[in-house]
Amino acid sequence: MVDQEPEQLKYLNYALLGGGLACVILFWRYMQPIVKKWFFAWVCVIMWLVLESYAGWNSWLVYPHVFNKFFVLLITFGLYAFHRRYGMPPFSQLINVLVLVLMANLLILHRDSLSLNAFVENERGFNSSSAYLLVIVALFFLNRFLLRNSFTALLVFFVCMPLIVFLQHRSVWIATIIAVPVDLLLLRLAKTTRFSPAKMILLIGLPAILGSLGLTMIVLDNPEVVSRFEQSIDDIANADKQGTGSWRLKQIESYIPLVQKRPIAGWRLEGFDVPMQFYDPSSDAPMWPDHTGHHFHNFYLDRAFYFGILGILLVLLVPFISVGRRLLKSRRMDSDTAALVAYFGSLIVFGTSYDWSTYHFGLLGLIMAAVAEPVPAPMALDTPTNPLPELEAQPSALVPA
Repeated sequence: MVDQEPEQLKYLNYALLGGGLACVILFWRYMQPIVKKWFFAWVCVIMWLVLESYAGWNSWLVYPHVFNKFFVLLITFGLYAFHRRYGMPPFSQLINVLVLVLMANLLILHRDSLSLNAFVENERGFNSSSAYLLVIVALFFLNRFLLRNSFTALLVFFVCMPLIVFLQHRSVWIATIIAVPVDLLLLRLAKTTRFSPAKMILLIGLPAILGSLGLTMIVLDNPEVVSRFEQSIDDIANADKQGTGSWRLKQIESYIPLVQKRPIAGWRLEGFDVPMQFYDPSSDAPMWPDHTGHHFHNFYLDRAFYFGILGILLVLLVPFISVGRRLLKSRRMDSDTAALVAYFGSLIVFGTSYDWSTYHFGLLGLIMAAVAEPVPAPMALDTPTNPLPELEAQPSALVPA
């Protein structure tokens, strides 16, 4: 049995999973019926895998690599249950902590990646999942500007957007292009803000002017930066022929025959023993050693290979229903919920390029709690409410008043 996670990360994951299960047990009665049914379906799948493991390999948990793909949903259930019980967290504080951690990581551990030479050499300070966190930060400060006309929030938004571009994760670029319009559309439908001409000039005109001036200065001194940027755009436009998009396409083509053999419930634990199907295009050697699991750069291919269509539905069906109900029943939503829903929409697209990280499942639980119907009145009597229910009114050190 081979499990390639570092020991420290394993212990952290165990703690998160244990905490998630504890929250589900403690706050079960606050969970919505649809989420309870979701959790029951999850339990049935885990029991199925456990019995299959014992029957085929004489071990209750033979391949943690496979089990973890569903165990991680405990984080979703736990965060959802906790915030159904105690209300949503102060979103501004959450974003401030996120900003501090990301900036400290970048400036202390990866400051060499902030040079133009690093951009040309494609040396990224963050991996894609870390860079993707900047999208939720950008959405938050964009909404703060639209609601409060805060120039400081606008500046922070304009810092996030170039940083997203500079880190050169094309999948994050596409996710941002999707998230921002969805967020603006939700705010427009909710009628929580007015899109005045002055705001639009600041959102479009200011970056256009400053961007043109900055780009001109860069081109004059470092034309290779523009060449690198053009290459990235070209990789997106021709994803089937070049760049990492072509690499992912080859991986999909390698595994599609296996997925088609078992489209409903996938290969499950047997999939771990299937020989590596994906080979390094440059050397014709297996991309990863056999018996280490199949490391997919696609959330949907990963779940389809191991668990088929049922595996994808187990993760996404209830969140889709919950978000859809929230949008249909009431168009009005606060700006923080709009940002989370927009982020969820971009996460669906991000999954075509990468498997989800652990924190994505945590955010999924937060999104589920944000779009959930209010706790029924009899339960709410003994439920501590958020002392600042209007999230837009929360002051913070990083968030402008």
